[in-house]
Amino acid sequence: MLERKELSNDLVKLIPMVKEDYEWVYAAAADPEIWAQHPDKMRYTPLGFTKYFQKLMSGNIAYLILDAKTEMVIGATSFYNFNAAENSVAIGYSFLKKEYWGGEYNKSIKKLMMDFAFKQVDQVIYHVASDNLRSQGALKKIGAVKFHEEEQNGQLKYFYVIKKENYK
Repeated sequence: MLERKELSNDLVKLIPMVKEDYEWVYAAAADPEIWAQHPDKMRYTPLGFTKYFQKLMSGNIAYLILDAKTEMVIGATSFYNFNAAENSVAIGYSFLKKEYWGGEYNKSIKKLMMDFAFKQVDQVIYHVASDNLRSQGALKKIGAVKFHEEEQNGQLKYFYVIKKENYK
């Protein structure tokens, strides 16, 4: 199990989330376009977001993502599925506000999280819906390799990995 710790760089701060952060995260997530390629496209609604938030909080460590300059909440992410036998952890349940797409923010967040994770595990896993092309492209940019496909609840999921020995 990874420890709960704040992570930061010049662009972002990742603050361990608590249930009282619900309103802050919902305000950042209430845009239908953010969820258009996700399995649950209704996450921008109060009911859809509540399910997402509960799942996010049930992981090992959920994080608020703050813009380091403005201190505004711009998204969320988490570590989950810590597996001691495989010495791995997954990163996911992530989103960013649209104005932070396509630049350095996602790469910066993943680097912070992987730098932290690789001090304690040998593999970082990502699970992505087959129709979430935006996330698949982002994972390829950071060197993740698809290693498995699986149908879950009628949805095809792709599994990507970055191994410590291949991480730069």
